[in-house]
Amino acid sequence: MKICKFSLYLPVIFTLIIAGCSSQSPYKMKNDSDQRAAKVIAVPAVDNKTADSKASVILRNKVLDELYFKGYTKVSPEVIDKKLEPLYSKESKGGTGIVAPQVLKELVGADAVMYCTLIESKRSVGWFYASVSIAVRCVLRGTQTGEVYWSAEYKSTSRNFDITSNRLEIKSRAAFEEVMEKVVNKVMETLPDGPKLQG
Repeated sequence: MKICKFSLYLPVIFTLIIAGCSSQSPYKMKNDSDQRAAKVIAVPAVDNKTADSKASVILRNKVLDELYFKGYTKVSPEVIDKKLEPLYSKESKGGTGIVAPQVLKELVGADAVMYCTLIESKRSVGWFYASVSIAVRCVLRGTQTGEVYWSAEYKSTSRNFDITSNRLEIKSRAAFEEVMEKVVNKVMETLPDGPKLQG
């Protein structure tokens, strides 16, 4: 009897294995016409609200790549980190934990600063089920006045099903890359093209 009941669930299990599922929340966007003045964009280290240090590094690199493909001049993260190192070691960053836009203008000559926050990065594996959830917020501020030119936020969750823990673990790792790529793409697609693509 138990075998018969299990066989009834098999089609459902295999359908879920093949299909998986995903959910997402919409992004928020605010544009400003002054954003067109931004040509050189600095991306400091991600404000990581999670315990996943690797995810914040991946996020920063993907944002930098997207800025390049969007037609902006990006500043090397190594240059930014080296210039900011004395500030992190000798001074407090203040209540918000964010280096002021004007500081980036003086140190690396950026027109704008892209502040990104990793709000959520979760990866869990259980019996027959694994999920990955990533949420990101990015804000572009001008270095002249600190004014917000643009901002966007996006969250995506991927769910996978399988019958072995090893296969679930593999799917979970692959899903993490896919979800991170999706979240960054969704956030950055709302950013207007940079000067190199405008004309």
